[in-house]
This record gives sequence, structure tokens and C-alpha cells, in this order.
Amino acid sequence: MTIGFLPALGGGIRALAETGQLSRLVDGYMRPYADAFGEIVYFSYLPESLAEFSNDRTLLERVSVLAPPRPVPRGRRAVTMAGAHAAAFGCCRALRVFQITGVIPALLARARFGVPYVTTYGFWYAQLSRRGPKRLLKSVVERLGLRHAAAVIATTEALRARAARVARRVELIPNGVDTCRFTPPVREGGRAAREPHQVLYVGRLSKEKNLSALVRAAASLRGRLPLRLVLVGDGPLRESLAVEARDAGVAIDFPGVVDQRALPQLYAAADAFVLASFTEGHPKVLIEAMSTGLPCVASDCDGNRSLVTPERTGLLFDPNRPADLAACLERVLTDHALAESLGRAARELVVAQYDLGRRVQQEIAVLKSVART
Repeated sequence: MTIGFLPALGGGIRALAETGQLSRLVDGYMRPYADAFGEIVYFSYLPESLAEFSNDRTLLERVSVLAPPRPVPRGRRAVTMAGAHAAAFGCCRALRVFQITGVIPALLARARFGVPYVTTYGFWYAQLSRRGPKRLLKSVVERLGLRHAAAVIATTEALRARAARVARRVELIPNGVDTCRFTPPVREGGRAAREPHQVLYVGRLSKEKNLSALVRAAASLRGRLPLRLVLVGDGPLRESLAVEARDAGVAIDFPGVVDQRALPQLYAAADAFVLASFTEGHPKVLIEAMSTGLPCVASDCDGNRSLVTPERTGLLFDPNRPADLAACLERVLTDHALAESLGRAARELVVAQYDLGRRVQQEIAVLKSVART
């Protein structure tokens, strides 16, 4: 049986490698899907091949990558993909769309070849744009993608309820992480035994992540609590954040993009994890941090609230109030008993509810139930 993989709009294997997510795709999805279905066709937006990123012969025999021969605008690729690879789409028993933004080729393949698709609904797509033509277009794509899907995988209860207004079938399957890879470190003295305390963030360095609030919170603590910010990832605000931290006298490191296999070492070296975003879907980085038993401080938005129970599995703060973030940070970095309690409960929650292996098996069951015979 052949299953097609469709990445988010403009996505591909190289894009995941550049953001440290390649091992999650290969180990978390390609291998178990190949075991379950036999063959995978990955429809990429980028000129690439799997052999550029893996020398696993078994995987290369079971996963085919169909890519454009040269760079193509992502919108053009989205609307021409089904025609360019008609034979491959026609052979697929079902399509797995990894985010609602990537649903356009699936809609066209469904109309042309009758291929059913299952899409993830991990965030409100239209909300990413201001009001205007772009937001209207995204709203239309989102609505059509949800309406015509054989099944929708919603990652939070709020998104499940939203999708259910349009979709015929919605399954609540939250994001998961490899709980064997992201595991609490064994370290004498606990996490908060060292100075300066390391405060970790992992993700894109962009405006919506509200990292300036983290710098300001750290600056307000500088006189009484020695700490160092470690911001993992890349993005347009890297230079401005470096300048802001320097001017505020805040110690800060930018390790750049780190592959998932190396991330556990950074979580183990940290004393707290912060996710200060104004909005989130169902953040995998927060689940990773919780899985390692790291005390987490997160902004009070829907995606974070779906994971963090205040005072039990983490602390929540108002993203518009850096002083609230500073107060939460001070608590988890000075109250060792609180930090240990939050980390332990967070780890227990992730193991019980967000193990990636179990979540992927749930997905596979959904795909099998809708696949063409």
C-alpha cells in the first residue's frame, strides 16, 4: 500500500533539516508509516532527494521523494503538484497532510483522482494574517481543507471544536514527543544548584514569540538573580535581540539551529524553559521541555494552556507583562522544591498523554480507516 506525505505549504526535507526537525520526520513518522503501509511518496516543494540527508538503504527503498527539478514559487508548486505527479498521486491509497497550509495539492488530488486525505489542524491558519485579502484567502483554503478531508487530526480541544463546525470527522490527537529521547537528566544537586541559572528557549526568533519580553524580564532580575538566556534557533530578530540584551546587561547565547538528536543535552543543561509567545498551536518544544522534567514557564495562550496546569505542571504568565514573567522565573529558579515538583508532574503528564510513538499509531489507524481499497 502506498501513502503520500504532503508537507506544509513550501515545505520539504531540507526545510526540516534547516530547523532541526529532520530526525522527527524520519524517526517519528517515516519509519513507522513505512512499517505500517509499505511505501511512502513524499511530495516536496523543494529540489531535493532523501539520499542527501540519509544513507539508510532500507528507508531509501521504502520512501520516494518527488520534487521539482529547480526552485519553484510555493503557490505555483501547490497548484501544479497533482498534475506534475499524476501517476504517483493516482497510486496513493490516502494522503497524509502534515499541516492545513499544505492542503491545496490534496484538494486537487481528491478532485482529480479520488484520493482521500487526512490533515493535521494544528493552528488557526487565517489568524496568522492581518485582515485583508491574504487572511480571506487563508480562510477559504482552511475551510475547504477541513470540509473535504476524510478525517481531520486536531491537536487541541479548542481546534477540535473549531474543525467540527466544518469537517465530517475530527480526531483529537495531540502532538507528541519521543519520551525516550527527551528524558530527565541524572544530575547531583538538582537542576537549580548552579549559577548563573540557564534559561532556555527553543524555536524561531521572530516577533510572535515575544522574546523581547524575556530579555526585559531577565534584565529586571539581573541585580538579584544571576542568569543566562540560551535562545536556540534562528530568525529575523536574532541581531536585535542580541543588541537589546547587550544594552540591558543580560548574558545571552545563540547556539543557532540544533538537530532534535542534540536538543536533550541543552534541556539537561538548563534550569528553566520559557515559551513567551503571543499565540501557539500545540507547541512541541514545550512538550519536549516538559518531557525532560524541566520546570516550564509559558505565556497564557490557548496552545500553552492546553498543556500547562498552573502550579502543577508549570507556570503561566500574561505575555503582555514582562514583570509577570520575571516573577515566575524567580519562583522556579529560587524555589527548588517547586521546580522539582513542576518538572516531575510535567514529565508524568507527557509520558501518559503525549508519547509520540502512541500518537503516530493513532494517526496510522485513522489513515487505514479512510484509505482506498
